[in-house]
Parts: sequence; C-alpha cells; structure tokens
Amino acid sequence: MNNPHPQKKSIDTQNGKIFYWLDNSFPGRPCLVFLHGLSANHTTWLTTARALEKLQLNVLLLDLRGHGHSDKTKQRDLYRWPVFSQDLHNIICQENLTSLILIGYSFGGTIALDYAGRYPDSIAGLIIVSANYLNPLRYKRLSLLTWPAYGVLSFLAWLILWQKRKNYFYYDQDKTQSYWESTFIGLTTMPLSINFWMLAEYAKLNLTDAIGRINCPTLIIKSQHDLLLSSAETQDMALLIKNAAVLTLKKNTHFLASRHQDEITEIIINFLNQKGLI
Repeated sequence: MNNPHPQKKSIDTQNGKIFYWLDNSFPGRPCLVFLHGLSANHTTWLTTARALEKLQLNVLLLDLRGHGHSDKTKQRDLYRWPVFSQDLHNIICQENLTSLILIGYSFGGTIALDYAGRYPDSIAGLIIVSANYLNPLRYKRLSLLTWPAYGVLSFLAWLILWQKRKNYFYYDQDKTQSYWESTFIGLTTMPLSINFWMLAEYAKLNLTDAIGRINCPTLIIKSQHDLLLSSAETQDMALLIKNAAVLTLKKNTHFLASRHQDEITEIIINFLNQKGLI
C-alpha cells in the first residue's frame, strides 16, 4: 500500500460537496464501501478499514451528507434516502470503482440496503449492522405513533432552523470513551434540524421492494437486545433478500459498530472469506 491511510477527497454534486476517503491501491481487488450512522462520520469505520487494507483490499469511507466535512445545507429534501444513494453513486462513478462490497451501520446500513436495491448488479457483497429496512415502529406494534412522531420531529426541526454555527465539532470515533460521551458529542457535529429531519425519514421507510432485488451474499448483524431493531424485522429482511443470513450477537446495544469495532471487524473478515469475496 502506497499510503498509510485512505486519501481525503471530495466530489461536487448539484446539492453540495461530499467528502470521502479512498485507498484504491490494489488493482483487481474488491472495494469495501463503509457507511456510518446518524450524527457520526467516517471515523466510525477507520479501525475496520485499516484492518482490511492490510488484506490488500481497497476501501472507501464517506462523510454522509449533513455529517463531518460534507455539505450541511438546511434543505429538507436533501436528506432523503435516494439522495444519499445518489451521492454514493456519484462517487463510485467518479472513481470508477468495481467489485463493490457495501458495509453499512444503522442509518448507513439503511442507505446500503437502498443502494443495493437500486444497483443490485454492481454489488458483490453486503453487510449491514443494526440497520432497519422498514419503519421500526411497525415491529413494535406502535404504528399509530408514526405520524405523531413524524410531526413532532418536523416541528422541532422547524423550531431550531435558526441555529447557526461557524464550525461543527468533528467527531473522532477512535477517541471517545463511552456511549454517553459519543452521544453528546454527536449532537454538536451537525445542525440539529438536519438530525431531526433524518430521524423523521424513518416514518416513511419501506424498502420491501428494493431489498427483494438484492441477490448478493448478505450478512445482517444485530444485537440480542436492540431497542431499534427487532429479531422479527431481521428475519423478515433475510427472507426478502435472496441470499442473506442473520447473525445475532449477545450484546445489549444498538451501537455495535461504534462500541465493538474489533469483534465486528473479525466477523466481517470471516464472512468475506467464507463467501469467497476476498
């Protein structure tokens, strides 16, 4: 590998600049695409990406729109699932990346599902961690709360649109010590209105048709006790995706990729080897 770390790059889209980190040093080898969760940035996946680079694998890590160094324009329609997928597609096309393996966590995992459903023939493998494909309230038998919750989040986003900061804190996953610390810091990394808009998008989330088009080897990782992701949802997801398996870890958290990086990294490497993807 020529560079010790992925190179920081950016792309100008019609909806603002998106930053990403790329190491494409290994011709003919797969490219692993890492997508982080809400309120975080690409550093969520740095530990895993560095481990995989040692296996001579190319890696791409994004700061999703609204996060990290990427565009934070306060325009609600820029924070919908298709826009995030289009941002990723623009980068993949600009860099001419092939043999793609998507790895997404929480909000980023849902983007990975959406992208793989839109471009199924371009994806060689898919790993999602703590990610939903459907409004999670449906599996909690709380569907009646969907639109009240959507309304509250939308109102809160409108209420704080006035919020302006010259700079937002750049959250480094490797340097945070606890869940509550990272949660608090996460609220300082992006406009709160954008955070609320993105949470509200879950009310309309339904990727049933999209994931039915996914045909690559897929691993769905969840914890035993996740308030946002039920066992029933992951089992339904595995039935809808043609070649999927569920792995349940004995953890009591939604935050697997950010709190259990070494274990998740080992699981990813084992899956890629078992499926002959690397």
